[in-house]
Parts: sequence; structure tokens; C-alpha cells
Amino acid sequence: MKKSKTKQRSPVTKPPATSNTKVPPPRNLAPPLCEKLRRDMTQACLKVAETHGLTVEGGELSDIDLRHGFDISFRVGIPMEDGAIYSPDKALFEVLASDFGLEPSDYGRTFKLRGDLHRIVAINPNRPKYPISTERVSDGRGYKMPAETIVMYLQNSFD
Repeated sequence: MKKSKTKQRSPVTKPPATSNTKVPPPRNLAPPLCEKLRRDMTQACLKVAETHGLTVEGGELSDIDLRHGFDISFRVGIPMEDGAIYSPDKALFEVLASDFGLEPSDYGRTFKLRGDLHRIVAINPNRPKYPISTERVSDGRGYKMPAETIVMYLQNSFD
């Protein structure tokens, strides 16, 4: 007589039980809520990174759609002596700035353009007509601009 082997089934895993105290989603993402989320998420990311000896930069919001969502980005890395994270964009900007009439310290500077605050974020020598990259501070939208325009706005800036 042949014994039949019974197949053991693996237990079915259920998703974790959700709490009954779940916060209902907001009807829209008002700017104060977006800012609070940005601060909270930055702190949480920094806490996790520090447990591994790392640091965090960023937390800027972009692609904000107040009805549906937004993007948020962080850069995590090994801190340098000054506590900052190495930035290839900043290093390239510092090397090439004088070729475009700028100072190495202009990286990250802000200026007003048509009522909006913009930040200098990169330089790209492969775009001779529009080599300077900026981002609008309010929403992180990127722009390419001529170097002469940036020099003029920085001369008129009071940041």
C-alpha cells in the first residue's frame, strides 16, 4: 500500500491590520499643509539618515498640484567636513563661473525675476545660448537662462 504525501500549504499572509484611527485625506493640498508635510518629511528623512552616519539636503517641493499631489526630493550622502553633501553641480559651477561672468559664490544665490524668486542651481557649458539653470523657489520649476541675464539680475539683487 502506497502512502500519499499530503502537500503542506504555506500559510496565507494577510496585510497588516490598519488602525481604525486613520486620518481622512484632505480635500486639497493647501500651501500651509504642503509646507508642514515638507518639514515633517525632511525631519523624518534626516532622522533615518543620521542612524547610518549620513546627512540629508533638499526637501524642495516641485510639480505641485494642489488637488492631487506634489513631488519632494531629498539628497542623502556622506557629510563632508562642513556638514554639506558633495554636489557635482556646485563643483562644476565653481570651476566654470568666471567663464560666464559669474563668481563661484553665485551658486545658490537668489534673485527676483518678474516678481518671482529664482535660485541659481547649475551651469551647463554645452548650452552656449542658455548655460545657466535656475529654479523658481516657489515651486521648483526649472529655467534655462543666458549668463548675461543672470549677471544683470544679480547686480540688481539685494539678497
